[in-house]
Amino acid sequence: MNLSQEAGDASSELLFVNFNQDATSLAVGTKNGYRLFPLNVLDRLEPSFEKEGGEVCIIERLFSSSLVAMVELSNPRKLRVCHFKKNSEICTYSYPDTILSVKLSRQRLVVVLRQNLYLHNIRDMKVMHTIRDTPKNPSGLCALSVDNDNGYLAYPGSSQVCSTSYHPVQITVSTHVHWA
Repeated sequence: MNLSQEAGDASSELLFVNFNQDATSLAVGTKNGYRLFPLNVLDRLEPSFEKEGGEVCIIERLFSSSLVAMVELSNPRKLRVCHFKKNSEICTYSYPDTILSVKLSRQRLVVVLRQNLYLHNIRDMKVMHTIRDTPKNPSGLCALSVDNDNGYLAYPGSSQVCSTSYHPVQITVSTHVHWA
């Protein structure tokens, strides 16, 4: 959840919070860096890793690996992919608009902008595909399946669930939710 987009408590240090793909870790972005919390012992929540510096408004960890993808408020169009245990930057990418969301799977990294989605191959970080001119998505809503056999991507305004291997999938997604 990206709290930097919300009109909330200005005194709060918290900017982002999210579980990794298998809910074994919690990533927290703050006005002073980020923290990673293991969730194997729940009686006490202590960070397994802390990185000071920068207002981290998006931080995503790939399962329980050392790979993290992050965006800072000071440069919201720049994605940094890092190996946090080695304290090294693997790569950076700049985009034409503010990054609203980042999703990871074992095969893909997806970057969501207001009207574009960029799909990267996680192995070499090359852009595999760009989905352009999507309906405006100011919240950066996007879902990426983590199933190795069925890499699906869903986002607002899509009339299909897209396969991340780029084969059209004939499944209709309703964009309307009805509450009883």
